[in-house]
Amino acid sequence: AVVSTQSTGDNLLSQCVVDILGSGLVLVLQCLLGCVQGFNLKNLCWHGFLSPSNVPKEICSLIYCTVCTVNSKLTQRNVKKRTSNQIQLIPNLSQPSELSESICHLIIKHSSLIHSEQRQLWLSLLELSTPLLYSQTTPSYNMKLSSLNIVLLQHCLRRLWVVASESDVSRCSAQNTEFYITLDEMFSPEIPSDIPRPGASYFSSVYTKHELKREKNVLLENLGSGTFFALLDLLIHGEGLRLRDKLSHCECEGLSTEISRHVLNLSLSILARFCESGVQRSCSNLLSHYNHYQHRYHPHSLILNSLADIDRIAADLTSFVEEVRSLDLEFKEVDSVEELESLLISISDLSICEPSIKLFVGQSKTKYYSLILQILREMISYSTELLVVCRNKRDLFSLRKLRSRQRQNFFSLLGSLPIFIRCLTCSRVLVYRAILHVESLASLDFEENKEFLKLLKSSLKCFENMVTIVGQCKWTEIGKFLIGYLKSWNTAICNGVLLP
Repeated sequence: AVVSTQSTGDNLLSQCVVDILGSGLVLVLQCLLGCVQGFNLKNLCWHGFLSPSNVPKEICSLIYCTVCTVNSKLTQRNVKKRTSNQIQLIPNLSQPSELSESICHLIIKHSSLIHSEQRQLWLSLLELSTPLLYSQTTPSYNMKLSSLNIVLLQHCLRRLWVVASESDVSRCSAQNTEFYITLDEMFSPEIPSDIPRPGASYFSSVYTKHELKREKNVLLENLGSGTFFALLDLLIHGEGLRLRDKLSHCECEGLSTEISRHVLNLSLSILARFCESGVQRSCSNLLSHYNHYQHRYHPHSLILNSLADIDRIAADLTSFVEEVRSLDLEFKEVDSVEELESLLISISDLSICEPSIKLFVGQSKTKYYSLILQILREMISYSTELLVVCRNKRDLFSLRKLRSRQRQNFFSLLGSLPIFIRCLTCSRVLVYRAILHVESLASLDFEENKEFLKLLKSSLKCFENMVTIVGQCKWTEIGKFLIGYLKSWNTAICNGVLLP
C-alpha cells in the first residue's frame, strides 16, 4: 500500500509489507523475485534471459499459488490500489500501414532471430494481438500484451547482441555468480573489454575507464539507425517512455492502443530484418516506416524542439509589440536599454554552428543536458505566461478597465518587451554554445568545469525568478534580471569558461 521508488527486494524487507503478508509469504516472494541469492525471476524475465525450457512447471505452479495467496491477503486487509502513472503518448507518432495477420505469421515463422523455444510464444502473442491490429482495445489488455511483447523482444535483442558481437554465449545467461550485460549497456557504445570470470562477485559491475573500449554498437549496425532510434525512445532515454522499466515496476495502470500497436509493429519490423528477401518484400512498408523513424526523446532533439517553441513565442510577442505600437500607446523602453543592448549585440554576433545530433549521450553529460533543458523549459514557461498576461492587459486596456497604476505597469511591461524578445532570440546562440562545450569535453568531472556547472545553475535560478516576476507583475525588474543573466554568460565567454 506504500508508494515507493525502492527496488522489489527493498520493498519486501519493509515492515509494513511483512505485517500485511506475513513473514512466511514474504520469504517465498524473496526466493522468487527480490533476492539475487534466490531465483531472481523478475530480473531474469525483464532482462530477456528466460526461455521456456529454463522454467520448470513446478515454479509456474508456485508462482500461481503465491499470486492467489497475495491477492487473498490484500483483499482481507482491504489494501488500496496504489496510484500509477499514465504512460504518455509519443508525440507525432505515425503507424505503418496495417499488416495482414498472414504476413505477421510469415514473419514470426521465418525470422532467424527467434529462438526455436520462443517461436510458439511469439505465435501466441500474435493470436492475442489480433484485436489490436484492427480495433481499439482496453488499456489493461494493452498493458498485458506489451508486457509479454517486450519480454520476448528483449530475448531476441540479447540473442542478436551476443551473436553479432561474437561474445561468449554465457553473456546470454544470468548466473548469480557472474556479471551480465544489461539492456542499457547493450545500447551503449562502451562495451566492457573483459568480463569477470565465474565465481567473481555478482556486484562487480562497476568498471574503470581503462577497462572499457569504445566500439561501434552492434545493435545499431544490424538494425539500422531508424529502428535503433525507436528502441531508444521506447526503452532507454530518460525523458522517453522507458516502457520496460515502468511495466516491470508496475508503474502504469494501462497503455493506449497506439503505444501497444507501436510496440508490436516495431517488434515485427525487427524480426522481419532476419527473414528471407521474399518475406521482407511482403512487409516492405513496415521496414521502410521504421527505417525513417526520427528521434523524439534524445536530449538534443528535446533541446532543439524547445528552441523551436521559444522561436514561436518570440514571433508571437513581436506581433504583439507591432500591434500595440500601432495603437499609439505610451511605449517607453526600459532605462537599462543601452547596457543591455551592447550585451545583446556582442552575443548575437558570435559565430556559431548548429550541433549535430549524436547517437549517444554519456552518463557524465546527462546532468548538463538536463540543466540546459530545464533552463529552456523555464524560459518557455514564463514566456508563455508573459504572452498571456500581455494579451489580457491589452484587452482590459481597450475596455478602459485598467486603473492609473495598472496602466503605468502595463506601459512598463510594453517597454521591456523589445529587449525581452531579443534575449529570447539570443538564447539559441547561448544554448548551442553550451551544447558544443559539453560535447567538446572528454570528461566533465574535473575542477575547471565547476564554473560551467555554476553558470548553468545560476541561469536556471534566474529564469525561475522570472516566473515569479511575471506572476507578481513586477515589470520594472525584468530588465535587471535579463542584464544579470546575459552578463554572466558574457563573462563566461570572455573568461574561457565556455570553449570557443
